[in-house]
Amino acid sequence: MGETLSKDARSEAASQKNAEVVVAVPVAEPAPASLDDPITLIPIDETGLERLKRMYVGEGFEMELDATVRMTRTAFFVGFFFGGFGSAKDAHERYERHAAGKTFINKRDAIRRRWDYGTVMFAKNGFKMGIRAAAIAGSVIALTTHATVYFNHYSPAYFPAFSGVAAFLVHRACGVFAFPLGIVGQIQALGLGTVTGSMLGAVSWLYALSVDKPVAEAYKEFKREYEEDMKVRNADEIAVDAIMKEEGYRLRILAYRRLHEKQRQKLEEAAKAHDA
Repeated sequence: MGETLSKDARSEAASQKNAEVVVAVPVAEPAPASLDDPITLIPIDETGLERLKRMYVGEGFEMELDATVRMTRTAFFVGFFFGGFGSAKDAHERYERHAAGKTFINKRDAIRRRWDYGTVMFAKNGFKMGIRAAAIAGSVIALTTHATVYFNHYSPAYFPAFSGVAAFLVHRACGVFAFPLGIVGQIQALGLGTVTGSMLGAVSWLYALSVDKPVAEAYKEFKREYEEDMKVRNADEIAVDAIMKEEGYRLRILAYRRLHEKQRQKLEEAAKAHDA
C-alpha cells in the first residue's frame, strides 16, 4: 500500500514537472500583419540597393529626387541666360564681319537679319552652356543624395568629392570652364570643383551648427521638413489627380476648376455652420 502511494506521488510530481516545462516554453509571436509596422516598412537588414530602389518605386515624396530635378532645372536656366548674354558681343562682332560688303534689300531687311542671327546665336550658345551647367550641378546633387541614401549616412565630404569628380569629367569631355584643354586644364577644373563643393559642404555644416545637432542628424531633420513641405505643395496636385480619375476629366485645367469649386463649397458650408 505504501509503495503504491509512493509510486502515485512520484508520477504526480513528474506530471507537474512536465507541465511546468511545457508552460515555460515561450510561444512565438505572430508576424506583424500591418503595413504601418516599422519593421515591415524599413527592414533592419535593408541594403543600399534596396534603399535606392525604394526611393524610386515608393509612393511617398523623396527629397533626393525632387532636389536633383529642381537643381538641374535651375542650373540649366541660369547657364542658358549666362551663356546667351555672355556671347552676345562676340555674336554681334561676328555678324558685322560676315555682313561687311553684303547688299540688303533695305534697312529693315538688314535689321531683321541682324536680329535673327543674334537670336539664333543666343539660343545656341545658351543651350550649350545650360546643358553643361545642368550636367555639373545635377550630377553633384544626384551623386551626393544617392550616396547618402545608399550608405544611409550623410557627410559634408560628399560635396567636394563629387563636385571635383564631376567638374573633372565634364571639362575633360567638352571643356566647360575657361581652362586650357589637356591634363593641366583638367587638374584646374578638379581644383575648382573641389573648392566650390567644399563651400556647399560648409553650408551644410553651418546648418547643423544652427540647429545644434550633428551633421547627419541635421540632414535627417532637413529631409523630414523638406518632404513635409513637399506634401503641402503637392496637395493640390494629388487632389487634381484624384478628381481626374474619379470624375473623368481629361484636361487638368478643368480638374483645377472643379477642385476650386469644391474648396469654395467647403468654405461656404463651414461659414454657414459657424453662423448657425
